[in-house]
Amino acid sequence: MPKGEKPKSKIIKLAEGNRSNVGIHRIYDEPQGLGHPRMPPGLNELAEEMWLDTVSSLPDGVLTRADEAALEAYAVNWSVFRQAREKLDKTGLLVQSPQGPVRNPLLVVMNNAVKAMMSTGSELGLTPAGRARLAHPEKWDSDPITLLLGE
Repeated sequence: MPKGEKPKSKIIKLAEGNRSNVGIHRIYDEPQGLGHPRMPPGLNELAEEMWLDTVSSLPDGVLTRADEAALEAYAVNWSVFRQAREKLDKTGLLVQSPQGPVRNPLLVVMNNAVKAMMSTGSELGLTPAGRARLAHPEKWDSDPITLLLGE
C-alpha cells in the first residue's frame, strides 16, 4: 500500500488552489455511495450497540451501504476489545505458565483489536483526523482562507 498523505477531496483541492499545476479538469469527482448502511445479522450485543452508536454519531449521508463491511469490522473489533479488557481486568497483566509468569495473551488480542478499530474508525471518520478529512460541500465557504483556517 502506498505511503504518504491520504487523498484529499475535490472540494479541498479546489479551495487550496492549483499548487501542483494540475489542471482543474483533472480533479475528478469522488464516487458517492448509495443507501443507508444495514446492520449485519449475528452481531453480539456489544457489537450491535457500537454499530448503532456509530451510525447515529455521524452526519446523515456520510455512511452508505458501501460502508457496511467497515462498520461491521469496527463494531466487531470493539466487542473483541471490550471482552478482552474485561477478562484482563479479572486475570491481570501477567499469567502463570509452566515457565513462570508471562504477559497475558489477552494483551495481544486487545492490541490487534485496537489497531483494526483505529484503522477502520479513521476511514469512517470516527477519529478527529478522520473527521477532518470528511468533505461536507454544503458547509464549505467559497473563500479558501476561511476553509483552511476553519473560521
